Amino acid sequence: MNRLLTILLMFFSTCLAAAECNMVFAHGILIAPDHIRILQNNRTHVQINANKQLFIRGEWLALGPEETVLLKQYSQGLRRFVPEIVSIAVDGVELGMSSIEAMFSGLGSESQQAEWRALVRETTFQWMSRFVRSNDHFYLAPQSLNELDYFLHGELKPQLDNLARRTVGAVWGALRDALRHSDSNFERSENQDWQSVGEMVEKLSLSLDAKAVELEQKSELFCQRMQEIEKIEQKLQQRLPELQHYNVVRRKD
Repeated sequence: MNRLLTILLMFFSTCLAAAECNMVFAHGILIAPDHIRILQNNRTHVQINANKQLFIRGEWLALGPEETVLLKQYSQGLRRFVPEIVSIAVDGVELGMSSIEAMFSGLGSESQQAEWRALVRETTFQWMSRFVRSNDHFYLAPQSLNELDYFLHGELKPQLDNLARRTVGAVWGALRDALRHSDSNFERSENQDWQSVGEMVEKLSLSLDAKAVELEQKSELFCQRMQEIEKIEQKLQQRLPELQHYNVVRRKD
């Protein structure tokens, strides 16, 4: 289990730290098939419909040809970037959590399994509040790419440690009890089960390694995309003063 935690932490910290990028998402961003919403305190302040209509605090802004072109570039930039980083993060978390859940599948009583799943899902929920994917909808909470590194080491690691201590320890206790009561050759059966778990961890390691390489290769690209989006945003703000209060993508102070 320690090896599994090490693999997960190496995957998260390697992939999403984004190598000293000083760009920040100052507002929450929700990407939907037909619109984009910029949120603050869970309220929509800016909305872009069909890449060409702009609403600020619910009021439609008439755009000239140049503003329309810039808005389309801005919208398309967010659509290319936000779903990609959200999907990679969500895939990694789901892979790790489902692997932990698989360890206690079929073990213990129904109430024990419900308790273990609740602990796993609680950990998943705390992470997923920053990255949400639901069908064709993607949400990215306000944050910088570099702040993710602190989150993963300073917040997620204790959560995983607690999850391992409270859940996986109980799972293996239930497994040993089950083997002692159901199999006279306990030592042979226990070794077989540990071997199958070891194989699962190795497969998980290979999968996470592939994700880590993918994200490591894209971290610099992510930062460049944020810088490009910031430049377009600044051009829009010069033409539309109403947008100056909404620096969605900016450099960290």
